[in-house]
Amino acid sequence: MIRISRARRSILLATSAMLIATPALAQQGPASEEPTLLDEVVVQGVRASLEAALETKKTAEGVVDSIVAEDIGQFPQSNLAEALQRVSGVQIRRDFAGGVGNEISVRGMPPEFTQVLINGQSAPSNAESRVFNFNVLPAELFRRVDVYKSITADVDEGGIGGTVSLETIRPRDFGDKRMIASLEGGYNEITGDASPRATLVYGRAGDRGGVVVGASYSEFSAASQSYDAVRWTRRNFDTNGDRVNDFTNVFLMDLPRYVQEQQTVERLSLTATGQYRLADNVEVIVDGLYIRTDQLQDRLTPIWDFAGAKVLNSLVVEDGVVVAADYDNVRYRSENNTDDRTTDLYKIGLRGDIDFGPWRFEPYVTTSRTEFAGEAYRFFADRRGRASYDIRQDDDYFTIVTPYDIADPTLFTTSEARRNTTSVVDDELAYGFDLRRQFGDLKVKSGFKLRDRSKERIRFSRTLSGLTDPFAPVSSLFSGFLEDEDRATGPSSWATYDFDKAISLYGPRLDLETSEERNNFYKVDERTYSGYVRATLDRGPWLLDAGVRAQKTEVTSFGEERLRPANLYTERTVESDYSDILPSASLRYRLTPTVYLRAAAARVLTRPGLASLAAYREINESNLTISAQNPDLDPTRANQYDLAAEWYFDEGAILSLGYFYKDVTGFIANETTTVDFNGASYRLTRPVNLDDATLSGFEFNYQQAFDFLPAPFNGLGVAVNYTYTDTSYEQVLAGGGSVTYGLPNNSKDSYNLVVYYENERFSLRAAQNFRGVFLREVPNEQDGLKYRDDYAPVDVAVRYKLNDQVSLTLDVQNILNAVQEEYVFERRLTDGTFTTGRTVQFGLRGKF
Repeated sequence: MIRISRARRSILLATSAMLIATPALAQQGPASEEPTLLDEVVVQGVRASLEAALETKKTAEGVVDSIVAEDIGQFPQSNLAEALQRVSGVQIRRDFAGGVGNEISVRGMPPEFTQVLINGQSAPSNAESRVFNFNVLPAELFRRVDVYKSITADVDEGGIGGTVSLETIRPRDFGDKRMIASLEGGYNEITGDASPRATLVYGRAGDRGGVVVGASYSEFSAASQSYDAVRWTRRNFDTNGDRVNDFTNVFLMDLPRYVQEQQTVERLSLTATGQYRLADNVEVIVDGLYIRTDQLQDRLTPIWDFAGAKVLNSLVVEDGVVVAADYDNVRYRSENNTDDRTTDLYKIGLRGDIDFGPWRFEPYVTTSRTEFAGEAYRFFADRRGRASYDIRQDDDYFTIVTPYDIADPTLFTTSEARRNTTSVVDDELAYGFDLRRQFGDLKVKSGFKLRDRSKERIRFSRTLSGLTDPFAPVSSLFSGFLEDEDRATGPSSWATYDFDKAISLYGPRLDLETSEERNNFYKVDERTYSGYVRATLDRGPWLLDAGVRAQKTEVTSFGEERLRPANLYTERTVESDYSDILPSASLRYRLTPTVYLRAAAARVLTRPGLASLAAYREINESNLTISAQNPDLDPTRANQYDLAAEWYFDEGAILSLGYFYKDVTGFIANETTTVDFNGASYRLTRPVNLDDATLSGFEFNYQQAFDFLPAPFNGLGVAVNYTYTDTSYEQVLAGGGSVTYGLPNNSKDSYNLVVYYENERFSLRAAQNFRGVFLREVPNEQDGLKYRDDYAPVDVAVRYKLNDQVSLTLDVQNILNAVQEEYVFERRLTDGTFTTGRTVQFGLRGKF
């Protein structure tokens, strides 16, 4: 394993104590006017981006926070999810290897309730649900991101949590002409890999038009190493054989394991935008985006199955927890999981702007497509023998003792090999128009939109089980596991699979041509008609915005019906539809030239996940059960309210406090009921609109540049925000009644602390993001309540201008090597302790 030296580490830790910069936090109303081609919009530097964001925040109709690029092709962080976490109320999930951010939540709602737009139109997803994976997007080709927390009638419906709107680089970002080039290298201390990143952007704009083209290529690798309990379950134990339980309902660590997980991502991105004024009153803009992402994930795991062991030698129980256990005949498995995923995203849009005197007519059409292809292999090597675990010395890093050497492949046999492929295609065509007119202080806007979306999933799989082959011929040795963690006393190496050798031996026997999982196939066509009317009155200190949006969605679901035990399949098609009227209103009052008060209310929705709408149904005539998805699902709907007060007490400064409340109905959950089918009573299990929740909280923001200080301290600045979100989720139980707990994926407490220093040639910023403990998912009886604990990484960014054209960049992510922890039910039942290490990026950037 390659390590950062002690001297280098000391320098990095010292740097983290210095003052640094943040992404811009702003509010920009969705109805803000677009600059013309003649308006050059150039933001350079940390403070300039903050001030530009605050200026738009003042004039916003609703509650919207923004992140603005510090310069063309220079976003505050290379990962868009990591940058978005700096916005108050935004929390990210880190489910990929290395703790890399991939999904975002807004104001306590799970990721599937966040709508994502690219250049004003919905972004197709490579996931099987509607959740958008930000890991596929290159931050360097985007100029700004707006997070709409309150909604107006002209914004597409779909995000109860919020709507995230991303905008690529535009010709107006350039003056006459300009070229931006950057070359960077990255290093992760766990993988020891060096990763290149290169960006080239060229643009020019004139009186009648402009064009910008950009290309980005990047590679990066990240890894995490962890001790993982997998599951704590309640057990009864008779330790002396008298058939009387000596311990009842105590927790046993079922499947402790070590986990080495690594991902390598290669991404190529191309973007182009042309903007041209055909006549004095006619302007067109066309933009295209292509992104190809190749992601390779490997997971190496030695795991002990204590839950399946029958011969108990000894047991130590403290306060209802088995803190030490010794068994004979424990199954040990060495698991190798390799997952190769490719995502292609295409997006082309055309928009016009025609000025008919008092009226402006803006027609548009956009087509987008995401193609996802994944192939995964899993290989297992087994043996049985004596094993014990002990958490008395350290409940985060448990101790496992075995009489055999897990690094010796000759002691194990290959027991199982698996292969599966998954294909997901997400297509969307959207077209419509906006029409607007100004009547003095009153602006009126209306529009119509039609969206055709189609999503299809196909999956194949095959398993070879009951194998008893020697493990050594297809094995290799993994080493370097948590060698820098003194508390981790377990092995640093073990025998695992050599992927190429395993594929060579077992690949021909894992042919998938006739192994389609027809129960996992679905195709869903979704057509949405929507129209809106919106009026904005701006008179004196008052601004009132009100509107209504109407939508109708028609769904056609295709799937299979499986009849068991005959195992007969027939095709099935189901049609459904639903409609909504969605009013919205917002009020802004300028109490003084520097104090603004806001209020907003809206009816919002999020559509069901497309996999849940599948027409698949399985009928078992032996046990009279039906298992199905549900094409008749309705959206989850909510009423939401906002109040805010903002004080712009100095240039580039703000002090604000906001309150929000959401009343959500129709969360989707599984339900089992008795139904009549073919003259008999069957037990039907399917997802339905079942559960409700309420959310409330507040957001605090403080931002200021300390330019009143004497030089050189006048380059200092700070941005702080804190969000508190309280949720109450009522889950209806299968046996009747309900249980209430906090909404999964919500952290009650989260904050950002960012300090920066900037002068004409040098800038330094450090940012800490804190996300409090949260429930990872809706609990089930087997796994219980699984939590992810507090996490507070610190990132540092340094910029130095060699001259007006060339600058040096340095970014260090997770500089203090924060560790993620998970637990079940309570903190003493540790579920996992994950070390992700530091990542360093350094480079050269030029503007010509």
